[in-house]
Amino acid sequence: MCGMVRPVTSAPARLRARTALVAVATLVVLAGCSGGGEADAGASAQPSGGASATASSQPDPDAPLDANEACAAMYVKGDKTLEERIGTTLVSASDGLDGTSADQMHAMARELGRLESRVPEEFQGPVERIRVPFLQLQEELDLGTGAEVELDVASTVEGLKEYQKLC
Repeated sequence: MCGMVRPVTSAPARLRARTALVAVATLVVLAGCSGGGEADAGASAQPSGGASATASSQPDPDAPLDANEACAAMYVKGDKTLEERIGTTLVSASDGLDGTSADQMHAMARELGRLESRVPEEFQGPVERIRVPFLQLQEELDLGTGAEVELDVASTVEGLKEYQKLC
């Protein structure tokens, strides 16, 4: 739908106006994706049960998630859902990549990487696709070549659609 986007020119990289339009369109699509997928917040907020779970212990932040918990991680938990934060981060970067927005892109790549390692196998491919533009930008900044790189924002949109279908 959105295609490829040319955003990065150098560190600190600048994103072109075309990226802003694609990111805004992406945000609209992302907002539409969350409408149909409703995870059961009550069920996912409680421990999955078991002899080792106690009322005083906090859930292990690195523990594997079941399908309901994976859906809650994307669409329910937090003041802003992960899906909303993904869209906000892409839009923020499209407004002009500075140190703050680059840090946000990097933080989102890391958060999605942690999620990818915890979700059931069928969710891992969609999370991997969601991470693509975040990892592309990080790779370009790490290389520091100043060359343009095409951020695949469409991959994020497709990954979110696939993730939502699983929920």
